[in-house]
Amino acid sequence: MKIKIIAAFLFSMVVSTFVTAQPAKPELKFGKNGRFKIMQVTDTHYNALENAGSTQEFLREAIRLVQPDLIMLTGDIVVSENTRRGWQEIAGLLTGFRIPWAVVLGNHDSEYELTNKQIIELLSEYPDNLTENGPEDITGNGNYVLPVISSTHPDRTAASLYCFDTRKQHEWIDYTQMDWYRQQSRRLAGQNGGKPLPALAFYHVPVPEYNEVIGKPTTVGLQQETVCCPTSNSGSFVAMYECGDVMGIFVGHDHDNNYIGCLHGICLAYGFKSGRQSYGKIGRGVRVIELCEGERKFNTHLLHLYDCNRDEGTWTPVRPAATLFPVTFPDSFAEKK
Repeated sequence: MKIKIIAAFLFSMVVSTFVTAQPAKPELKFGKNGRFKIMQVTDTHYNALENAGSTQEFLREAIRLVQPDLIMLTGDIVVSENTRRGWQEIAGLLTGFRIPWAVVLGNHDSEYELTNKQIIELLSEYPDNLTENGPEDITGNGNYVLPVISSTHPDRTAASLYCFDTRKQHEWIDYTQMDWYRQQSRRLAGQNGGKPLPALAFYHVPVPEYNEVIGKPTTVGLQQETVCCPTSNSGSFVAMYECGDVMGIFVGHDHDNNYIGCLHGICLAYGFKSGRQSYGKIGRGVRVIELCEGERKFNTHLLHLYDCNRDEGTWTPVRPAATLFPVTFPDSFAEKK
């Protein structure tokens, strides 16, 4: 009996040691300069068997140039057979930089070997990954919020990043997701003395309101294809307007759009098509977003790294990488009366 008790005790100690040895998830935190830099990567359409080296080098170069505090991937990242291998290659590359990263999935990510839930479970094995499956009682996989901690008060959240699953192309952020968002927004406002906490939102498919900023005098960037958004409007933009926390929404999906405009005090922005695979003629790059601690303010620009035409087989580096369409929210979007 004593031997069994001792064996059980030793086994529990081994298990306890293993559990506590697991690396803790990294904390997102404003720097001493009061800034927090996000690099948005979108629509790589990565294929482990086709021009994979080009996309890998693109990512390495972008990370070296930007030196972000967080890498946010906004969908359609691995879009091919050998899905598991593709995600392992992308995740392994990102892990090598020891920079926190997170993913919201697109309409094409689950078209091959893995479901969205399985993809997120696979990514959970990587120590710097912050992606979560999210609550099981709401629609989709990958609805979660990331806190960004104050540089001066380690127990205080200074900003938040909402991540949503937009699922398929003609689906939308639904009412269960919006109820969850409102609850999170109220909770964070309560911790902030009742004031809405500065926030950004990330997802893949744009909302219909992206059409409303096209042609506005303060809108900058390229719009070379029709906004591919849901045919029905579920009111997600209005919910964010009412809560008053989200300053900007950042999406992908449309490879030949990279513009940013402002509607009712919320920026509607595209990322910059990243990586070599799939269509798109306006170049390849990333969007850089820099939050300002203690303010409802952020700076953003595009970083143009390559010119590319998949159909013609061209892949030409831009040297030096070009900064495009720099703006500051809210100053750049103040319309003249």
